[in-house]
Amino acid sequence: MSNKSEIRKMMKAVKSEFEPMMVSFAGQVIGYKVMALDEYKDTDIIFIYVDYNKEVCTETLIVDSLKNGKKVAVPKVYKHELSSETTDGSYMKFHYITSMDDLTPGYNGIKEPDSQLPVADYDSANAVMIMPVVAFDKEKNRVGYGGGYYDKYLDSHQVAYKIGIAYEEQKVDAIDDISDHDIKVDIIITQKDVYR
Repeated sequence: MSNKSEIRKMMKAVKSEFEPMMVSFAGQVIGYKVMALDEYKDTDIIFIYVDYNKEVCTETLIVDSLKNGKKVAVPKVYKHELSSETTDGSYMKFHYITSMDDLTPGYNGIKEPDSQLPVADYDSANAVMIMPVVAFDKEKNRVGYGGGYYDKYLDSHQVAYKIGIAYEEQKVDAIDDISDHDIKVDIIITQKDVYR
């Protein structure tokens, strides 16, 4: 068993070994598996991250969703005005986009929507959320990057389904420091399997 901090270090090393061809091929396979899900087909609203640094590519899913008339919302990170150096007051909102052109580099260089685009948070209960995964276990526990953005968001917003997408190589036997604040996903999809 490993704790989340150890797992993040381990997965950083694992991802550094990924070849671009593997990332591209696995991303395509995972994208097609998501598109084949009834949960994806039956929803009109997709909340989805924009991939960065060898994460599973989401552009195909974003483009497919827009082409098929789905509303697509992507996250943007904000800072509370009351936050200080000792308090991380950052949080996430989702904004609707109409194309990949609506995205520009933002927090940590990750592409984000403009803050003037419509906020999608009020529609979250009807949405399928596709989430990034640093690591996961067979119980569908998810390790993120440590900022808690998705856990905080999902603590105050409901979604219809939470789908994590990851490479099979990101699966671990167990995560030994899962807390009550860590929100499980409903489905995890890799290039090799669908975990429900």
